[in-house]
Amino acid sequence: MLKHLSIKNYAIIDKLELDLYNGMTVLTGETGAGKSIIVDAILLLLGERASKEMISSSKNSAEVIGTFVLDNRKIKNILKKYEIDFDEEIVISRIISKDNRNIIKINNQNTSIKVLKELALYLADIHSQFDTSKLINPENYLSLVDNFRKEKTKTYISDYKDSLNNYKKELSNYYKLLQEKEDTLAQLDLYQFQLNELSNLCLELDEEESLNEKINLLENVDKINTVLETFNSSMNEGELLDRIYMLKNDLDSISATSSDFKSLSERLNDVYYELSDIQQSLTDKLENLEYNQADYDELIIRLNSLEKIKSKYNKSIKELIKYQAFLEEEVEKANNYDEIILEQHTLVKQKYEQLLSDALKLRSFRKDLAKKITKEIKETLRDLVILNADFEIRFDEALPKDELDDSLFKENGIDRIDFYISTNLGQPLKPLSKTASGGEMSRVMLAFKSIFVRSNQISTIIFDEIDTGISGYIAKQIANKIQEIAKICQVISITHIPQVVATGTHHISVKKKIIDNSTKITVSYLNYEERVLEIAKMISTGKISEASIESAKELLISG
Repeated sequence: MLKHLSIKNYAIIDKLELDLYNGMTVLTGETGAGKSIIVDAILLLLGERASKEMISSSKNSAEVIGTFVLDNRKIKNILKKYEIDFDEEIVISRIISKDNRNIIKINNQNTSIKVLKELALYLADIHSQFDTSKLINPENYLSLVDNFRKEKTKTYISDYKDSLNNYKKELSNYYKLLQEKEDTLAQLDLYQFQLNELSNLCLELDEEESLNEKINLLENVDKINTVLETFNSSMNEGELLDRIYMLKNDLDSISATSSDFKSLSERLNDVYYELSDIQQSLTDKLENLEYNQADYDELIIRLNSLEKIKSKYNKSIKELIKYQAFLEEEVEKANNYDEIILEQHTLVKQKYEQLLSDALKLRSFRKDLAKKITKEIKETLRDLVILNADFEIRFDEALPKDELDDSLFKENGIDRIDFYISTNLGQPLKPLSKTASGGEMSRVMLAFKSIFVRSNQISTIIFDEIDTGISGYIAKQIANKIQEIAKICQVISITHIPQVVATGTHHISVKKKIIDNSTKITVSYLNYEERVLEIAKMISTGKISEASIESAKELLISG
């Protein structure tokens, strides 16, 4: 439950400290007094979006701090999951600033909006007139049913979402293959022509370098011949190798006398054999080197063909080889697309069957919930003076046409439901969204909140003027129902209805005052006499009369 609320520099609140208690606390005050600003501040602690526009105009930041008593095991489990230290209470603080900095802490540990939203599921539920207006749109009904057994429903939805993601992935791949087939077939003639063209060239990675080397050799054959012949002539005429061999033998004869001579002898020996090998290699080159015009022309033609293909495709030889591999793959795919697509279709069908199975499990679970909810809603509506109420939750039993029909698969399942109601005996059930009055809508939503609190261990529920437009005996019955809820969890009710105010355990008055030429919000805790006057003022149409004071006292006694 919310034990203490501190608000600083938020809207027209300079500083507000509010102690809150178990049971039912009512907040009263004239329209525009600032009650909803307090609710907005609490919403910040529950992870709602912050707006820098709500910071007091003369300040750079606003701060909201809430102290919550830990009376829910699920809240403790969430805190453990995020490694947040806690004792019997937690303090949530949130600072918003005009430079868009947003600081969130739980027990002085930095945390995130995600954590606040997760905790909010069990810390508090805020119900406003806007929530009642959701009943106008059947699209909102499914979440009301799911909230009845939130944890269990979440498990079914989690399994369904896993299957949905798997199905969507494979279905997307299937349609990609169909598109690829269409694109490839449209390009197939071109691909086949290009593949034949590149294949006929028998491209090799380093061929250009080899061709240029051979061409360069042939173009310089005369010069090379001259150099090689001169070398051989010099070697042979001077009998250079023989003389080196004789010198090597001379050094060998004295190598035993010194390690230096031995080393020099070995080096000269290496020189002799290296020169001998060089001479032999050059002799071989000379014997095999001759200019052949046909060979030269063939090399030039080949090099020109490579240059042309590079220019045509605007790619290097390396890129052309890679492109050829792509063409081979695409042509092969084109010839095998039907088989590939059939295999993918089979995979889609497998994922579809699993998804549909999970969707129907979720539907079956929701139908069981709907039966229990229907029974409790009927009973609660009778308590709220719709004595002949009949209520029904109807499911659209639609199913996908086949494994390729994904139109029904939404993030929360394939189910669409509608609420049907009859408020008069003998009248047929009709859609709630089209037939219920505003007062009936309020009571239906209160009935939902009543069973929601009982089934979900919510610590605090805040009613923000949900009783607008009702009075008299109906107002008293609604007050009694809210009082029943207050026996299960902490209730904070913002109201203008005297009957609801009178049932409150605690009463806080919210007022706007002009202080130092500025509008400020103040709160005060009312004692019995002050409560009598506050309720009497609500009852009176003008000046408070003795009769209205007596009526106020009677309401407090009966409350």
